[in-house]
Amino acid sequence: MKTTTLLISAFVTALMTLLFQNETVVAGDQTSTYLGADECASCHEGILKVWQKTKHALAFNSLKKTSQENLTGCQKCHVTAFEEAGGFIDAELTPELVGVQCEECHGPGKVHAANPAKPGSIIAKVPETKCRKCHTAGQDGNFDYAKKVRLIH
Repeated sequence: MKTTTLLISAFVTALMTLLFQNETVVAGDQTSTYLGADECASCHEGILKVWQKTKHALAFNSLKKTSQENLTGCQKCHVTAFEEAGGFIDAELTPELVGVQCEECHGPGKVHAANPAKPGSIIAKVPETKCRKCHTAGQDGNFDYAKKVRLIH
């Protein structure tokens, strides 16, 4: 009986170590292609300053005001790269991805930051379908892409 208990205990410990180790690798950002808006500022400082005053920049804070910051159904439209490899996990592990930042619309920025001239390294013109992922008829019935897209930058 004691041997069985020790084996189960060892198995559970190994399993927990594996699970937490995996989370650490993801959170450690070693393979992530997402950088966070602060990294974009090194080349796009003016755009970042304007963006910081938008509702997109403050999207996660709006969830905090109503204690909804841990609801995945809300997070998906209030953070960057939700459920994407290397994207937002939670506010503690990936604080650099809270809010609707540059990379949510323009795609992961690591390749672009390393070589800004490389064609296709970033989405320059964001299609309306990208915005409609969150700005649905049910969530934002009066959303006018042509009008709103000009307010982001």
